[in-house]
Amino acid sequence: MKKRISTYRYMVGLLLLVCSLQAGAIPAKRGMWRTIQLKNGKEVKAQLVGDEWFHYYADSLGTAYVEKKNNLYKKVSKRKLQRLIEKSKKRRNPQQ
Repeated sequence: MKKRISTYRYMVGLLLLVCSLQAGAIPAKRGMWRTIQLKNGKEVKAQLVGDEWFHYYADSLGTAYVEKKNNLYKKVSKRKLQRLIEKSKKRRNPQQ
């Protein structure tokens, strides 16, 4: 009976380990277009770009939009976008 319980715990632990490894990060799937609403009320068709550390929406012209509040998005300049990307890289690799 004790051997069954320890084997069961071992198997559950192994299963949890495998599941946690599979939950690793993957890049956003390109080509999935969505209509997002901007803070000023305008709607824009854009696709998700990025990964688990930082992501944003970009329209067909390359304009970037980041979420602010309540599923409302704000247009971001290329300079600001680069700063946000660099900040996310530091979170990803804190030693650098």
